[in-house]
Amino acid sequence: MTDPTNNHHRTVEEAYTRAGASSSNLKVDPDRRGDADVLIAAGWSPGMLGGALMRLRGEWDSVAAPRFTQDSSAHQRRSHPEADAVQLLSRLRSLAQVLEAVERWAAAKGLADARTLARTSVCYWLDPTCRTCMGRGNALVPGTPMLGRVCKACGGSRKAREPMGQDGRRMLNMLDDCVSRRNQSMKKRLHASTDRV
Repeated sequence: MTDPTNNHHRTVEEAYTRAGASSSNLKVDPDRRGDADVLIAAGWSPGMLGGALMRLRGEWDSVAAPRFTQDSSAHQRRSHPEADAVQLLSRLRSLAQVLEAVERWAAAKGLADARTLARTSVCYWLDPTCRTCMGRGNALVPGTPMLGRVCKACGGSRKAREPMGQDGRRMLNMLDDCVSRRNQSMKKRLHASTDRV
């Protein structure tokens, strides 16, 4: 049963992120699905890395998105990229756990430079936006707000090149697979709990 006060259908990942980050009501209500049900389903679902990745993406979305909605010219004048990065990363509580697990996976698979591979792949997984065109797909015409030719760096795809070749692709596939399996397991458990109502 869905929440009648919620006029937009949330994905399992969105529901999990909201329940873990901002829920003040963790009471189990047999007549409707709430945040407590989502957290219970997460607890019963296998795949700890999938859960950690879901939390990390939720943390990233909550701290990174507001930075990109500010006036870009004013932001660029005041911005110190290194300080911004340190502040941003310090607010990602799940990052250390994810990086450690991903690095262990890469080392166990015998992938070269597991530490660098883990860091670059997780960063790309969180934000694959092309930095050259800022995700527009086209370069800006110098001195104007107009878009010009297709971005040479991303070829108009709006995404940066995947890091570290075939090993990077393998890592990104593993990250996506972990989250997908966790989502499917949570959906099944939430569906089963709804059927009992």
